[in-house]
Order: sequence, then C-alpha cells, then structure tokens
Amino acid sequence: MAFTVQLEQRSSSAVTLVLSGKIDTAAAEKLDVEINRALTGPVRTAVFDMEGVDFIASAGVGVLIKAKTRLTRKGGDVAMINLQPQIKKVFEIIQMLPALNVFESVRELDEYLTRIQDRIVEDGDFTDVG
Repeated sequence: MAFTVQLEQRSSSAVTLVLSGKIDTAAAEKLDVEINRALTGPVRTAVFDMEGVDFIASAGVGVLIKAKTRLTRKGGDVAMINLQPQIKKVFEIIQMLPALNVFESVRELDEYLTRIQDRIVEDGDFTDVG
C-alpha cells in the first residue's frame, strides 16, 4: 500500500492529517512536505490520524517530532489519534508518548479539548487537565 496523506482543514487554526500506509524513509520525506504545507499561516494545532499507518521508521518519527517542535514554538501543539498497537509501541520504546498527546479516538481528543477550553473559560488556567 502506497503512503498517502489526506488534509482536512478543521478551522483556520487546526488541521487534521489522515495518514495511510507505511511511513518509511521515502514516505517521511513526503510527509514532511505535506506537514510544511499544512502548517502555513495561523495553523496552531495538527492532529495526525494514524489509523491507516501500519509501519513507521525513525525518519517518520523524526518528522512528527519536528512538527511538534514547530507548533510548540507557535504556541500550538500536536495530537495523534487511532494508533495501531505496533505504532504506539514504537513511541513507547523511544519514550515519546508522554511528550505527545495520544488519543484512542476523535471522541477522546474532543473530550480532552473540551476540558481544556472549559478550564480556560472558568479560571483562565491553561495547564494540562489530563
């Protein structure tokens, strides 16, 4: 299966990238180009839907970490959803899961974002509400 990236613009500040296939070294280069294209302008949040990803090489991990670093500098963040068990294990092995926001589903991500926004509205506190 060839690697593909489908871009879904959720708002002017949020984008979802639906990834599918193997993220090997060649695919990581393509992913990097697509991420750079997606993160232009006011985009501060990128969600990577990893449901269709069945393999990720270190180059792919590096591209995702680069995206997180870029958005963190802009005051934004990255979230990953729908990780296959073998992909989740890769991030556990390199001890990146605590540094990345990983969610089982869009519903879980939405619940997390709702809690953050509710806290900001209630008391202006933007700390992780886990």
